Amino acid sequence: MKSPHHPRPSGDRRIARLLIKALQLSGHHVEVISDLRTWEGKGDPAAQQRIGDQAFEVSEQLIENLETRPAEQKPHVWFSYHLYHKAPDWVGPRVAARLNIPYVVAEASLAVKQGRGAWSTGLHQVIHALEQAAAIICLNPVDIPALQARPGLRGKLHRLMPFIDCTDINLDRRSGVRSKIAHQYDLDPALPWLISVAMMRDDAKLDSYQYLAETVARVNHPFQLVLIGNGTARHKVEALFSGELAKNTRFAGELDQIAILEALSASDLFVWPAVNEAIGMAILEAQASGLPVVAGTSGAIPELVRAGETGFLCAPGNTLQMATFIDKLLGKPELRRLFSRAAIKNIEQHHSLRMAADSLNRVLSTLPLSK
Repeated sequence: MKSPHHPRPSGDRRIARLLIKALQLSGHHVEVISDLRTWEGKGDPAAQQRIGDQAFEVSEQLIENLETRPAEQKPHVWFSYHLYHKAPDWVGPRVAARLNIPYVVAEASLAVKQGRGAWSTGLHQVIHALEQAAAIICLNPVDIPALQARPGLRGKLHRLMPFIDCTDINLDRRSGVRSKIAHQYDLDPALPWLISVAMMRDDAKLDSYQYLAETVARVNHPFQLVLIGNGTARHKVEALFSGELAKNTRFAGELDQIAILEALSASDLFVWPAVNEAIGMAILEAQASGLPVVAGTSGAIPELVRAGETGFLCAPGNTLQMATFIDKLLGKPELRRLFSRAAIKNIEQHHSLRMAADSLNRVLSTLPLSK
């Protein structure tokens, strides 16, 4: 996937950076050893071959460089994030084997149906990498059944709950920030604000936006909606929220992390259908900012939102039920406050950076590290 240094924001870049922070917090030195991106999304065998050839050259150069380092500067573990058939790891297994160090994977997906598809080569490389891995760290519970079904992988699996860094979240600044956001986006502070944060891409994200538009059109209580995000499908998203929805919808565009957290802390309710969502980092940030959540049940989201305590969950396309949940929270401010307190506590207890650091350290401490 994308390097942690990649200029374009995305969920995979966020999680990669958070994994680095968590490893550093637990006392490990982390070096991003390569920015090579192996993702190939069109199912083009020739393009995949070119990536594989490039990866081989990168691997050989890395091996040469790392083998000549002083002993105290050589790595003890190779750590790769987010392997699947469209983005296999061609580098890590080869380098780890040559250096005789443990190979560790965080978030790996196995779509065995791709065994005869356009990405069969990528799938087989993922299987090869996982068979070599000393540990496989799972953030998304949806990935686990396929990994458990593969002979030899079950004993390598470790769970890691999705997590965020709450350092920049200030729960005491809501009133001041709300005035600022109201002025910035022409919002009425007297009305409840719904908010969503997602890229605007012509894929499952656009499907989510379509369901969101259908959902809010069914909501009976007064509200205003803030949409944070940008992308190639923005014009399609804007069309979805045209007409009657336009007067209550504000497009904030792409914002930096501080601005996103400010907008979340100023809002009242996070809503997102989450079609084919893997983890949903914005849902964690929303709860950490004290927002109840109404969301779809994709991926890890049922583990992030405590249904009936910090929010409500339903099938991503069930717009009537989603609208009913939104109306319930909009019509009961005390219930929103109850969910808000529970949401903050949920993140503190189960999804903090400290929790992740301790979990990762427990996994790494079991590895047979070379001396």
